[in-house]
Amino acid sequence: MAVKPKTPQPETPYVPQGRDVFQTPAYATKLLVPYIPKRIEHVWECASGEGKIAKTLREYNYKTTETDLLHGANFLQDGFPLFILKKYGCIITNPPYSLKKRFYERCRYHDVPFALLIPADYSQWIIKTLRCDNAEKIIPERRIDFVTPSGKSGKDSAAQFHSMWLTWGFGIGKSETFVDLTLETKKDI
Repeated sequence: MAVKPKTPQPETPYVPQGRDVFQTPAYATKLLVPYIPKRIEHVWECASGEGKIAKTLREYNYKTTETDLLHGANFLQDGFPLFILKKYGCIITNPPYSLKKRFYERCRYHDVPFALLIPADYSQWIIKTLRCDNAEKIIPERRIDFVTPSGKSGKDSAAQFHSMWLTWGFGIGKSETFVDLTLETKKDI
């Protein structure tokens, strides 16, 4: 019996799909902090949702600007005063799942350092980012438990895939960096 293939989730930047609105636990952002270049002072969180990434970054004294596709500036269409980011800034976000490649392309268009929390895979476009764009990955050794739209987290919300921070312009020095993610650390939601 043939299995009917799943229809891919459509790109709908103004209508959130279920898997597009998962929030980032604090520990996922804290895994990235040691790799943020020292010169960075300002972060644009352009898919902020409930603001969990920005809140964590402010704990580390980063100035943050939050926008979201559904309220505020639409990162995929609107401009942003990039002069704020050109010398001392970067983009750090967990883009909507269905729009992750478009967010990558838009970040490259802006030509400022960035980190995107996306599924860890080796799709063709990811391989191209590593080979042609000198992107780098920061990969936790365990899955990140995102906060679901219904508020579930921890073991009740485990992603069905591993996630990674795909970075560009951070100058980490190698294409893949694996970071420890302990069960104790995962309690920091």
